This record gives sequence, structure tokens and C-alpha cells, in this order.
Amino acid sequence: MQELVEVECARWAGKGVRIRYENRSNRNGYKAGAMREGLKKQYAKECEYVAIFDADFQPDADFLRRTVPLLQRDPGLALVQARWRFVNADD
Repeated sequence: MQELVEVECARWAGKGVRIRYENRSNRNGYKAGAMREGLKKQYAKECEYVAIFDADFQPDADFLRRTVPLLQRDPGLALVQARWRFVNADD
């Protein structure tokens, strides 16, 4: 799965999309630890919004168009979670 994600990120980067593929060297804290470590990165600190997906998530193509306006309209709102599909849902 990591190789597939890395290849897909490289494909998007080749189209000019600002995207990064990173893999941490430890499993401390599991998913929460990965998110905590990722949000400490300088490039994450410079972002107004951060979208977090597991490697097997398939968000709808209009995910950001539908969710970001909710955050912009309500300054008291900290996050938005939406319905998603899994790549390997039948496995």
C-alpha cells in the first residue's frame, strides 16, 4: 500500500500539485502519533487547513469544495468529518 501511495503522490506532484509523501521511522502513538508528528512539520504549520486521510480512504472528488466552506462560515468549528469509502472495503 505504501508503494501505491508514494507512486500516486509522485504522479500528482508531476502535475504541479503541492503534495508530499512522508513515512515516519517509528510507530509511536500509531495513527494519533503520526498525525501529531505530521502537524509539527513546518509546511503543516503554514497551512490554513489540513486534510488527513488514511492510505486506503477514497474521499469524494468534491470533498474539499464541500467541507472547507463549512469551516470558513463558522470560526468556532475546528474540524469536519465526512463520509468516505475504503479502497479495500471488501477485503
